[in-house]
Amino acid sequence: MRLPLAIAALALSSCTFQAKDDSDDARDTGTVAAADGEDGADGTGGADGADGADGADGTDGADGTDGADGTDGTDGTDGSDGEDGTDGTSGDPCPSGVTCVSSFPYSTRSTTTGAASDRFDRYACASGTDESGPEVIFEVRLPDDGFLALDLPQGSMASGADIDLHLLGSLDSADCLDRGHWRAGDYLTAGTYYVVADTWVSGSGAEQDGAFELTMGFTSVGDLVAEGMDASVADKGLYAFGEAWAGGDTDGFAYAITDFSLRSDSRRQWVLDLSTGALMWKLHVAHGEGSSRASDSRWAETFSNTDGSHQSSLGMLKAAETYTGTYGYSVRLDGLEPGYNSNARSRYIVVHPWGGSRPAYVSAYGETAPTWGCPALDDAVSTDVVDFLADGGLLFFWYPDGDWSNRSSYLP
Repeated sequence: MRLPLAIAALALSSCTFQAKDDSDDARDTGTVAAADGEDGADGTGGADGADGADGADGTDGADGTDGADGTDGTDGTDGSDGEDGTDGTSGDPCPSGVTCVSSFPYSTRSTTTGAASDRFDRYACASGTDESGPEVIFEVRLPDDGFLALDLPQGSMASGADIDLHLLGSLDSADCLDRGHWRAGDYLTAGTYYVVADTWVSGSGAEQDGAFELTMGFTSVGDLVAEGMDASVADKGLYAFGEAWAGGDTDGFAYAITDFSLRSDSRRQWVLDLSTGALMWKLHVAHGEGSSRASDSRWAETFSNTDGSHQSSLGMLKAAETYTGTYGYSVRLDGLEPGYNSNARSRYIVVHPWGGSRPAYVSAYGETAPTWGCPALDDAVSTDVVDFLADGGLLFFWYPDGDWSNRSSYLP
């Protein structure tokens, strides 16, 4: 049954929405305030008793890695090492001079100075770059499909060192899947892959070898299923991030997947740190009132890119700059899919605080209060989420609509 809505003040924004207020007892869960046309925000006023959306632990619950042997001077964070030449997990032999990794997140400090390997000089994914200095090689064993994130934290490299990351499908530089100076990654199917931290060589022939720190995070389909996500949505969401990464849409690993095929009383947004594989938050998120099913506003079923529709948009969006508007600390969104979400900024579709997404509100009314299109979040945690996603984080909104879901360039 759809509960009556409070009358909201009209505004120029395309994002203002109504929260339920059908009794005096409801007023402490948030009442609608007038929107301002600049931010288009549609949050409710502050309310007591918000219990906050709980944060979550890592998607795979991994407690450290079992990294590998010290044949090249590299040690794993807590892992088995070396003497038997195995990876410490499967018992399979590790190739000579290679560190085997099969547990995530993985972190290590190593150096290319005096490294055991100097077999790779150039890579197919950057054939004009001279990487003929010594390298450290890692064999990475993935038990499931998912996204592998590689990171050389800025500031962790020794002075004068210039180390680049390469992700290979085999021990062949022609089989280069991705590379980066600081970060690399890809959506990968289960199997064995290789990560090479290689030394850049200057035009004068000087090898820029030295110490570095490397972290690897792996977020698998199974990890997300364990956190309550549908397996197909998990696979499509991770694949979509891989496409966005390969296309240069982001250079960071902050990511949010929303499954709009779930009712709004479900925690249907998963906010992920792919650099470690951690689930940061699992949240209630609002959909646009124009997207609601006429007979039951808990369900979203129609979506658009049209100003004034009060509908949510599907697909991949990118978090941009933060600002403080009428409803508090928020972040603007830029749509990355023409025809489906490319008008997000001009529609004032933003992530902002919203009392109607509080767990207490959802518990009281059986749904998240719909918006005029904004994916608004629990105001008890929205500041942290906004900061996490801002300036380049990606947000993926899924629904099997038969149009976008069949045509998106981010989907297989």
